[in-house]
Amino acid sequence: MLAVAALAILVPALAEELVFRVGLAGRKGRIRATLALAAFVLWHPVQVWLGLPMAQPLFLQPGFLAITAALGLACTISYRTSSSVWPATVMHWLVVVGWKGLTMPA
Repeated sequence: MLAVAALAILVPALAEELVFRVGLAGRKGRIRATLALAAFVLWHPVQVWLGLPMAQPLFLQPGFLAITAALGLACTISYRTSSSVWPATVMHWLVVVGWKGLTMPA
């Protein structure tokens, strides 16, 4: 679990926050934020369709995608209110580590 936690801070947390929040959503504009959020949500099924190694069939399920949208919205708000990528990165990381911790076999 420690290895997963150590890796998750870089991928997906920091990498995705840099792309979807800093790069795409930026600090201003609702349309820009909405498009970035949609791209963040759609990125998860795309990973499955491309056969990327970290992708899981779960990424295609509507419930997972709804949770992904909620996380993306919270990370966008966090990034925009703090003007720092780190609160969003930590939030994203905590969600991933918590999810993996609850679903990984013992």
